[in-house]
Amino acid sequence: MPSSLLKNRYFIALQILWCLLGLWLCGGIDVVFGLPGAAPENATASIVFFVLTALALAAVHFFARRYVRSSEKFFANLPGLVFRLDQHGKIEFASDHGLHWIGASLSDNVRDHIIDHDTLTSLRRQAIDAKGAIQVVELPVTTNLGESLWVRIQMRALPPFTNDCQIDCIVWDITELVIERNLRRESEERLQVLEKLTNEALFLHDGGQCVDTNNAAERMFGYNRDELLTLNAADIIAPEAISLVMANIRSGYDKPYEAIARCKDGREFPCEINGRNVVVQDKTLRLTSFTDISDRKFSEEQIRFQANHDALTSLPNRYLFMDRLNYAIKLSKRRRECFVLMFIDLDAFKTLNDTFGHSTGDKVLSEIATRLTTTLRNVDTVARIGGDEFTVILPGTETPEDAELVARKIQTALSNSPISFGASQPPYTVSASIGIALYPDHGETTDELIAAADDAMYAAKKSGRNTFRFATNNCSKTP
Repeated sequence: MPSSLLKNRYFIALQILWCLLGLWLCGGIDVVFGLPGAAPENATASIVFFVLTALALAAVHFFARRYVRSSEKFFANLPGLVFRLDQHGKIEFASDHGLHWIGASLSDNVRDHIIDHDTLTSLRRQAIDAKGAIQVVELPVTTNLGESLWVRIQMRALPPFTNDCQIDCIVWDITELVIERNLRRESEERLQVLEKLTNEALFLHDGGQCVDTNNAAERMFGYNRDELLTLNAADIIAPEAISLVMANIRSGYDKPYEAIARCKDGREFPCEINGRNVVVQDKTLRLTSFTDISDRKFSEEQIRFQANHDALTSLPNRYLFMDRLNYAIKLSKRRRECFVLMFIDLDAFKTLNDTFGHSTGDKVLSEIATRLTTTLRNVDTVARIGGDEFTVILPGTETPEDAELVARKIQTALSNSPISFGASQPPYTVSASIGIALYPDHGETTDELIAAADDAMYAAKKSGRNTFRFATNNCSKTP
């Protein structure tokens, strides 16, 4: 960007004036024109001084022009538009590459091809007020070729910082940068929306130490964000599951697995954890998601319960009864112990159902289930295997006398207090026939024990009902 003193015509005029001044001061004018008067004694030395000074100025001018040409060449090849504005808003210099970029020439009013006059005036004022500090602004523009671009304008005032000072300007094409920035912002906004909608807690961590997290983690674990960033895996995983979680973190395990998580208030809940290693800024971290599966576990438990329990009484059904009977046989065989199997059949229940309806019958069955479970131990199994038929497994019952004692307790619990149906119906007194079979005396397999207890129950019914009978023989032994 050349200064006016460096232009050739001004420099030549300056050199001529300097030489004339030297001749006049050294008396050279008198000698040249033959005027009277002697030349000063030091005229020769003065002439040498002025000549050397003129040569020094010429050398300075040469190197300055060379520097300016190299600067102009540098600025001309910059990818943006470089120009200088004088105090009148006139373009003193503009880079060739920049002129080509906007589709203009130096003879054109370049200013009108970049930004409008009012905006340029405002930026010029800002640059002057900043007193040499670079002012930056980003604007959308349209070039002379009709191309819409985003540009970044950098302006700096040159001293002295007055209203008529010159302004250096650089205009960069940042269209791709703005497009990329807008895409990144849109992606971040979509990510924030998804983050607010997702119920998965996300943790970015380094070996279990939290580095970053999302809003769902705050909702799930009850901590705020600042607290979460200070936690490690042991703070949010139940003690019985922490060894599994840390082993999966160290090994880089990337398949979903289940564990027990722990909230700030100490509440624990089942969760599904899915993690994978990711590289962030050349560092390997681990991104882990937590999904609360409490509802799923509850649903699975409900389905499992319904598959194994009677819908009316919530007692084990035939399927679960058979499973527990098989288990009781295996356990007793291993421990060489005995256990008792009872079949209980209600007396005259069909008559009650036919007389008062199934709703009354259902109420009776529910009440009987309650009385049986409250009478027996927690280790005993009470099951409903059909209509009015119930079974009881008594592990650890060794003798017929023990079995008889339990049978009498059951009879008392069932018949001691009539079941009330309100004023519309008379109370119902329950009676039941009970068949008793002992393992291994009356059978060593499920089929043998069931057959023995069933036969004993029918024997009780034939004996007048509301009583109990023991099985009479071991069905596994042939006569």
